[in-house]
Amino acid sequence: MSIASMVDTKMALQRGVSEDKHSPAKPIGVSTGIVDQITRWIPTETITAYVALLALLAPLAKHAPSYESRWVLLGIVTAANPVVVLLLAMAKSQPGDRFFLPVFEMFIAPIAFAAWAFALPDTPLSSIAHYDLKWNAAILSVTTTGIVLLANALHKSPDLNQVMTVQQGANPGKPEV
Repeated sequence: MSIASMVDTKMALQRGVSEDKHSPAKPIGVSTGIVDQITRWIPTETITAYVALLALLAPLAKHAPSYESRWVLLGIVTAANPVVVLLLAMAKSQPGDRFFLPVFEMFIAPIAFAAWAFALPDTPLSSIAHYDLKWNAAILSVTTTGIVLLANALHKSPDLNQVMTVQQGANPGKPEV
């Protein structure tokens, strides 16, 4: 999934119905399964850019590895995540609609990105003495699970009471009211 799906979720919830209704007049197409909820928060656009820039700009010298360029690149791309979220939200908003700043998504995107960047085998965390790559999976698992739990607790992820897709049985011709 991607930052775009984070923004899609935000926009879908914004356009959705109140919590006392079961499905909107027009299904908004945001999947609500657990795997979808987990993958929704993966910032694939910035991870892809980070990996490409990492290969171009921050190669490690075999004889004397320095992780400084990797930390700088990580910081720059992490800081760019909220900007990407904001720009995508602005691009996806409808003309004439009131624009709501996607604060939660702008907060979560850099955290999710950092967790995924740290999970890469070539993580800058390797510069820390006694760091073992086995921690990569733990960092990613804990962070991703925490994001999903926080998003659900704050009602930032759609559930079946907020949205139903056609695949889940919503009928655009006869919505539940």
